[in-house]
Amino acid sequence: MYTYGPKYAAGALTPEDAQKIMGIVTRYEMPLILEYALAFALFKTYAIPSISKLLAATKELKSDESISKRYADTSILISTWVQCPISGYVEATSEKPLQDPRASLAIARVNYLHSRYNIKNDDYLYTLALFMFEPSRWASKYGWRPLSPLESYAMYLFWVEIGNRMGIKDIPDTEEGFKAWVEEYESKHMRPAQTNHDVATYTTNELIYPIPEAFGLKNLARKMSIAVLDENVRVAMMFCAWNVKYFHLPRPSCWVYSQISVPLPQFKEGEEPLMTPGYFQPRPWYKPLPTTWAGWTWNWVLVKLGKYAEMPSEKFEAGGYRLDGMGPLKYEHAGREEVYRMAEKMLGCPVNKAWKVPPKGK
Repeated sequence: MYTYGPKYAAGALTPEDAQKIMGIVTRYEMPLILEYALAFALFKTYAIPSISKLLAATKELKSDESISKRYADTSILISTWVQCPISGYVEATSEKPLQDPRASLAIARVNYLHSRYNIKNDDYLYTLALFMFEPSRWASKYGWRPLSPLESYAMYLFWVEIGNRMGIKDIPDTEEGFKAWVEEYESKHMRPAQTNHDVATYTTNELIYPIPEAFGLKNLARKMSIAVLDENVRVAMMFCAWNVKYFHLPRPSCWVYSQISVPLPQFKEGEEPLMTPGYFQPRPWYKPLPTTWAGWTWNWVLVKLGKYAEMPSEKFEAGGYRLDGMGPLKYEHAGREEVYRMAEKMLGCPVNKAWKVPPKGK
C-alpha cells in the first residue's frame, strides 16, 4: 500500500491503481467478508420495488436451475470485473504486454444483457453505490479491521470506472456526495412490496441450500441472514457474526480465495475459451465431470451431505463458462458480436481471436 499513499495524497490514483489496491484486500485481507458484502449488496437491491418487479418479470426466478444459474453467472461476472485487469493487459516483463480481455468481455456481456430490459438510471446508480460502499461497511462491522481511507477511496474510484463503462449517468463526483444520494434514494424508494419478499426469499433459499434441515439449522441460517439486514431493508422485504472478526485473519498468497483464477488462461489453437470457477453453487453450474472413480465418489458424497443438489452434468454446462455467453439460457448464444464490439471499444483494440472461437456446433 505504501506505493499508492503519495499518489492518493496527490489525488493521482488511477482506476488501475484502485483495482490493485482492492485486489490485496479482496484476495488476502478479508476475502470472505468482502465477497459476502458484494453478495448482500446485490441482495439489498431487492428491497427496491422497481428492481424486484423487473427481476420477477424476467421469469428467471421460477425454477431452481434458473435461479442458481443467475446467481452463479452474476458471481462469476462481478468477480471477473474485480479480479481481472480493467486495463485489458497483463503487466509483463517484455515490452509488449499480454492482452487480457476478460474484464472488458464481462462488462460488455452485462451491458448486452441489461440492454434487453428497461432499467432506470437511478436503479443502476443505487446498485453501483452499494457495490462501492457495502464492502467498507461490512469490513467495519464484521472484519478484523476497517478499511483505510485509501482502500475506501479505491473502492469508490474502481466502481466509478465500472459505472462509466456501463454507461451509467450522473455518478456523483465524491464519496460523500454519493452516500448522501443513496440516503435520499432509499428514503424515497425503499418500500415494502410482495415482489421484494418473493425475490429475496428465492435468493435466500438458494444461498442456504447446503445447510441441513436437521436440528433447525436451515431455519437458523435463514434467520441469521435476515439478522444482518438493515432494519429498513428487512421491513421493505417483509421479513418478520462475530466469529469472522477473530478467526478469519489475512491469509498467505498460497491461500487465495477467489471465484476467478487471476492468471491469464491460455487456450490451444481452435479451443473454446471455457473456464472453471474457483468454487461452485449448490446446483453445480460449470463444475467439471469427475474423471476418476474417486472423483465420482467424492461428488456423490457431497450430494448426499447436501453440499450440492445434484451431481455435475452437462445440464449444468460441465465444460465450463464463456464470458461472452453468460446470463439466462435464452440469451446464451445471442449477442456475441455485440459483446465483442463493446469490449473492443473499452480495450481500444481488437479482442484476441482466441476469445472469439465459436461454441461447438454453432
